[in-house]
Amino acid sequence: MIGAVFFVMGTGLLPAQNLVTNGGFENGLTGWTNARSGSGSASFSLESNLPYAGTNALRTVVSNPGADNWNVETRAPIFTGVGTGRSLSVTFRARAATAGTIINAAFQNGAGTYRAQSFNLSTSWAYYTWNHTTIQDSPGLKFQYRSAGTVWLDQISVVVNPTPPAGLAITPNLAMRHQIMDGIGGSIAFNLPDYEALSATQKNQIENLLYVDCGIDIVRLRTGNSDALNNELAMRAQRNGARSLLTCWSPPASLKSNNSIISGTLRIVSGKYDYAGFADWWYARLDASNWIHDFISIQNEPSYDPGNKETCRFLTSESVPATANGSAGYRLALDAVHNRIRNEPKKPQLVAVDAETHSAFNSIAPTVSGLPQVSHLGFHNYGSNDFAGVESRYNGRRGWMTEWGKDASATDPVGIRENWLLLPMNIHETLVEANASAYLVWRMVHGNNTGQVWAMIGVENRQFQVQNSFHSVKHFAKEISPGDQRFEITRSDTNTDVRISGYISRNGKKITLVALNTSTASAGISLRFPGLPVLSMNAFQTKQADMTNNVLTNPYQALGSLNHALTQSLPAQSITTYVITLSETLNPYDPALLRVNSFEHRGNQFSVTIPAQPGHDFTLWRSSNLAGNSWQEVTNAVSTESDGQLILTDPNPGPGKAFYRVEHAKGL
Repeated sequence: MIGAVFFVMGTGLLPAQNLVTNGGFENGLTGWTNARSGSGSASFSLESNLPYAGTNALRTVVSNPGADNWNVETRAPIFTGVGTGRSLSVTFRARAATAGTIINAAFQNGAGTYRAQSFNLSTSWAYYTWNHTTIQDSPGLKFQYRSAGTVWLDQISVVVNPTPPAGLAITPNLAMRHQIMDGIGGSIAFNLPDYEALSATQKNQIENLLYVDCGIDIVRLRTGNSDALNNELAMRAQRNGARSLLTCWSPPASLKSNNSIISGTLRIVSGKYDYAGFADWWYARLDASNWIHDFISIQNEPSYDPGNKETCRFLTSESVPATANGSAGYRLALDAVHNRIRNEPKKPQLVAVDAETHSAFNSIAPTVSGLPQVSHLGFHNYGSNDFAGVESRYNGRRGWMTEWGKDASATDPVGIRENWLLLPMNIHETLVEANASAYLVWRMVHGNNTGQVWAMIGVENRQFQVQNSFHSVKHFAKEISPGDQRFEITRSDTNTDVRISGYISRNGKKITLVALNTSTASAGISLRFPGLPVLSMNAFQTKQADMTNNVLTNPYQALGSLNHALTQSLPAQSITTYVITLSETLNPYDPALLRVNSFEHRGNQFSVTIPAQPGHDFTLWRSSNLAGNSWQEVTNAVSTESDGQLILTDPNPGPGKAFYRVEHAKGL
């Protein structure tokens, strides 16, 4: 039966017993009771034209749902002797003639207290689930219709979940979803003569390791590299489906107040900071790349200037009057670059702020987060963390953690090289506590001749080596892809040594769990998937016990197909990635939700707002005359999300009238 829930017994997958004997209505309405009371008015019939499966579905046409929940309802037989305190999973398929139609699933046997869950239906057949703990010995299932309109039900299932194994209980809560992911990546920025000295074969091997083996989605590049090298590195990423972010550490010395790429701010021309010169230089960099880069950050760590680093100082407000010891303004520089490149058809998206600490981010972000040309906000995890404060300043934009690393020092002798788990711990905290849509590791590829050998791939003396950080990142990057969405994990205790995050794929057919155990003792966890149509589960693991001479000797070990009904072991100081394949999609696309809620023409930008649909992308199209062959995709459209709405902005509509339409991206 398609709607059945599966759990593991022994080594095989067996369907749990469905307490509903006619859940697909193949025997007509046998076992079901349809009722109307009070002011409720509705008709009930079998639908044989377009059922979800089999030959029949239940079709209910509600004229008036009535004042009380029970005025129009469909009742299943009483489930005798189930017992109280038992875990039940209700699953069913449903659709409605009008998107937004509401039904309740409820349990009640006779008069008294009942439990209910509301569902907001779409116009396409979709899979719905509800997990319920019984409060009556013999509960009865009811579907209550709370909106006028037509509703179809099919493949209804109620199963008693088996008693879970011992261990920390981990339950995916897919009803509580968080950020949509842009991906996991890293920087290729400094110490690159070692990389350039490698052979073409070695560079191809590194490319395959990063983008195929590890699953990297974003590469962060430095304008201080040659244009030719940055173009090559961007091309290698993009031909594997990844994207490139070009970042400035400092413009040329000729544009600086101190005539040096070390320290300083923008030069002063006619008594003002030279924003126009800075914008022209950025334009030249992008033009030299043939506009290959997907994203740019106009300045790395804009308010960080210790006096001996490659940087260019920008603060929230510019110094007036402009002085060499003062600072140019970040917002003014961002506006200048945007205005310089805005008319280019292949212009990159802007990752703004890119601040060195959370405190610096919290200061600058409010000045630029409301700009329509800003699609992403960057921050670094150095210094004291304030993840909640960072997230509170996104303003509907996506947050990116664009740099973090940790070397040992005299005051803190433990860095990533000394404790490989520091990096995955930081990734977990950033994705879970800051709801970041991207995490970019510092030193993805880096010369090891500095002695800082915790890079993902270290290069030295015309050789390269994969290092411990590569495997830490792989546990996130391999299975978490752009468009995936993080969801809440419910757990039975607060053991801070065990950290788990969960992600659902954009097509709704795969769940990924990443579990860290930082304790020196092993831990057992009980993975519970009530109501989820689990088909199979595989896992991959890296553990401290396999460390020899500070090198992980058996990283990302494939554990094969696992019995998820058994207690799962997390070895001491380990990372485990669980990949759960589902038999049903949990992110169906609803064409009825593709509608324009609002539009806005502000300045030289035009925006269209539609309901967001997690796991699905949309494209903006423009036409000057509505002719069939006149429509062109706005390839540089900026997408932002806020309060369940997706805002698509054309940053450069140009002169004259135009017509717009939104399309669902195909192939999902």
